[in-house]
Amino acid sequence: MLHFHIAGIALLASATGAMAAETVSLDLVEDGSAVAAAAAPSGLEAELARAAASGKETAQTAVLLSILADRYRTQYRYGQAEPLYIRALAILEKTVGSDDANVGTVAYNLAQLHRARNALDRAEPYFRRALAVYERVLGPDHADVARLLSELAALYRAQNRRADLERVYLRSLAIAERTLERNHPRLLALLGDLASLYQVQGRYPDAEAAAKRVVRSLETSAQDERLAAALNELAGIHQLQGRLSEAESSYRRSLGILEKSFGENHPALAIPLNGLVVLYQTQGRRGDADVALKRAIAVGNSQYRGQWSGPMVVQQRAR
Repeated sequence: MLHFHIAGIALLASATGAMAAETVSLDLVEDGSAVAAAAAPSGLEAELARAAASGKETAQTAVLLSILADRYRTQYRYGQAEPLYIRALAILEKTVGSDDANVGTVAYNLAQLHRARNALDRAEPYFRRALAVYERVLGPDHADVARLLSELAALYRAQNRRADLERVYLRSLAIAERTLERNHPRLLALLGDLASLYQVQGRYPDAEAAAKRVVRSLETSAQDERLAAALNELAGIHQLQGRLSEAESSYRRSLGILEKSFGENHPALAIPLNGLVVLYQTQGRRGDADVALKRAIAVGNSQYRGQWSGPMVVQQRAR
């Protein structure tokens, strides 16, 4: 759940059943203690009832409605939460304007509600609305803008909307390139996501370019399992392109890094060994494939197996 962004006093809100801190503007609240009390489970509904009876719906009312909607949403009471969010959104637009960051916050939480219901088509417009508000109010490179782009990417992945997914990845990557170090994990993860997407689309040169950026960044900062994983990714792309010599070189580099990091009997080694098995089978190198397969099975059954949560080798004999 995103927080209210107008700076001001602390307001207690429920996000997971416990009370979490939110903020509202001092311009919207005259008595902070009254609002904090109203946020308590026993006082929230009463405060909203008084607001309804007065016939005056203020931005403070909208905040309280959103808090109650958040509570219902975390309790899976989606049917009760949705109209409260919609009402809060309408009140905020009327009282503080459509460009207020709190409008983006409520739209975001409403999008999350629809996603939780698996109503992805209904979630998207609210994600996009929240994104537009945050870009205008907080700036295009703000962390919450990047977070919303990540939410949109997850939505598009679930809908298999590859063109929209690429567009969001590229926007996220541009923000990361402007705001993060070149070897920051978030930037490298975005490049990895792009490489995976391009592979699915059959755009192997683009996939290779993204994967190579990850490898180059990690070569200067990390000679460990992260570089090994990036080399495995690059090897797989080369394999899809029929560039088997380059694929073998990357798999062997990955294997060497993992052996140095974990020793020669760790289950992590099964990943590049699996790649080598498939590669050797493709080349008709049955002897090499058998050796790699036997070793992959051996490390997969090693004493370290219970400490390893990564993918394992499929135990089948090379033909």
